[in-house]
Amino acid sequence: MSKLGFIKNKYTVSALILISLLVVDVLLHRGISRVIIPSSFTDQVKPINIIPCRQSLNIKEKHWLKAIDNIAAMEKVPPGTEGIECDVYFDTAKKSFAVYHDSTSISDLDADSLLSVYQNQKLESHIWFDFKNLQAANKEASLAEMLRLKTKYGLQQKLIIESGDPALLQSFCDSGFFTSYYVPFFNPYQAGEKELVAFIRGIEKKLAANPTSALSGYYFQYPILKRFFPNYPILTWIDNPGPSLVAHYFNRQLNNDSMVKVILSPLSE
Repeated sequence: MSKLGFIKNKYTVSALILISLLVVDVLLHRGISRVIIPSSFTDQVKPINIIPCRQSLNIKEKHWLKAIDNIAAMEKVPPGTEGIECDVYFDTAKKSFAVYHDSTSISDLDADSLLSVYQNQKLESHIWFDFKNLQAANKEASLAEMLRLKTKYGLQQKLIIESGDPALLQSFCDSGFFTSYYVPFFNPYQAGEKELVAFIRGIEKKLAANPTSALSGYYFQYPILKRFFPNYPILTWIDNPGPSLVAHYFNRQLNNDSMVKVILSPLSE
């Protein structure tokens, strides 16, 4: 084999290796890969223009930490972290917020105790409260408690209140909180057009009656929210996929989108 032939062959082998690695990367991260590719989803619905609830957050950096639901996690939050997310349930009997993710891991930790650590750590992070059990029966009492926490811990213009019911968020919006509608769990890449249209119209109906400040959903919902609600800020989350060119490209896409305000990811151990 000539020297030139060897070089050509060497580059061919290198190219084949790189292509193979990329194919494996795409297959291992199929969920992210399909989100990167533009999709029209449906032509039956045009982009919808609903004015959001006009509350603001002074956010400088969109990468926040997810599930800071215990004191140990709060103590690990690095100084300078732009924001954190906590899961809360309102306890009507105690008139306070309990901090835990779901009913399989109920905790007696209250928001005051967690925020005391936040304060002692001299953190200035924004806080996204995923309000898991906001209901008509606890709306007024929980609002009063959230206002108290905001004042006590100096969280003015630093709070996001998220719920799956925009109607119940209205009083929070009216009281100066940045609110987010947690859209129903729905994978647009696994649905037919009829389901897609119903999903979009369902969001439209709720926002038309009670606008929120933002929409929040899984990373695979980002493209459909962006397409059909283009003037709504988006809050999203994605697990750590490990080293991946596909994930790197998708994160870059989210970083460059000015309407994506927050991207949650797990706290590094």
